[in-house]
Amino acid sequence: MKHFLTIVTLSLLMLTVHAGIRTVQYKGLAYAVDTDNHVAQLLRQSVIIKGSLPIPATIKYRDKASGKYVECPVVSIAEGALAGQKKLKAVAIPASVQEIGDYAFAKCKRLRHAYFESASLGSVAGKKNWFAGTKADIHFVLMPGESVSLE
Repeated sequence: MKHFLTIVTLSLLMLTVHAGIRTVQYKGLAYAVDTDNHVAQLLRQSVIIKGSLPIPATIKYRDKASGKYVECPVVSIAEGALAGQKKLKAVAIPASVQEIGDYAFAKCKRLRHAYFESASLGSVAGKKNWFAGTKADIHFVLMPGESVSLE
């Protein structure tokens, strides 16, 4: 059984390395970075976030092969990424974010404002479980010519 677990562990490790996924810290927050496609996902946080959190549109990480810093867009927020952050009051979601996981901001008791920098998530921004257990108002910061519809 011990030998089997070692093989499974090594197989998973090889899959992770092959997939090019790394966990990196950027300005105190954890992200999963797809090093092949140079995109990032905000992960579930283990640190306490106080006040307002502007999620960055891009992050930088050091490429292990070249040693150079690479900039990549934050394109998604993981399921439950900020859930239970009792001191979080406001969050700003950049236009680069294309997907938000279920319950991403759930049970953030003090969360009152969620700002979306684009209407591109407008059709799903009313997804109730993103903000389950909060009293957040959703705001859109629209560029000229953009509109939003919460159906």
